[in-house]
Amino acid sequence: MPKYTVNNIPIFLKPFLFIFGWIGGFCLCFINIFFRNLIKIEYIHPEHVNESRNFILTVWHENLSLYFISHPKFRRKHIWLSFPFWFMKPVHIMKKIIGIQEIAYGASGHDGKKALKLVIQRLSEGWSTYLSPDGPQGPVRVMKNGALWMSLQTGTPIIPISFQVSGNWRASTWDRKHYPPFFSTLKVIYGAPIFVTKENFEEMKILLSREMTNKSTSVKGITTLPNV
Repeated sequence: MPKYTVNNIPIFLKPFLFIFGWIGGFCLCFINIFFRNLIKIEYIHPEHVNESRNFILTVWHENLSLYFISHPKFRRKHIWLSFPFWFMKPVHIMKKIIGIQEIAYGASGHDGKKALKLVIQRLSEGWSTYLSPDGPQGPVRVMKNGALWMSLQTGTPIIPISFQVSGNWRASTWDRKHYPPFFSTLKVIYGAPIFVTKENFEEMKILLSREMTNKSTSVKGITTLPNV
């Protein structure tokens, strides 16, 4: 477990963390912009997000790169859970740049329950959030219950996102993150909202897992980013 978080790092190291965070954050944004300008992106069933008051967006961890490439700006009120460790600072900055208004810093042993409580509160107030149900360390495509539990507690629908991407460009990370080949078409597929109750919890868990798995579709989407 890392010794320092963004909250307890020594004062004399904060300037270095600030520089590291902003340089790294802009680099991550540049990578996303680079890919976005070399591919075509289509959004399929955008009505599922456009017509929802708020939502919990979910993607498999292997599709995080596709998610950030295809979602350059979040316009609604969002709060996201995030690891508080110092080396995650570039990711925190990137989230701020793309419009995430609030970050709930928490992990096991580092204010995890407090961060989760804040996200639940914001969802109840009409904010939205995002989760990778097999993150942060896998196993790959093995569902955890976090998103389902949030939906159950607040009545917020889960909107699963899957992708259609040609080629199989993968990073050498534990989840083998997926990247779109240059000049290809990336289709972003929003699933129908999933409402979780005590009675359908296990059924919705299976459905959510299936709906996040990448698909092949001939449906043509729109090129305008939905109101996320």
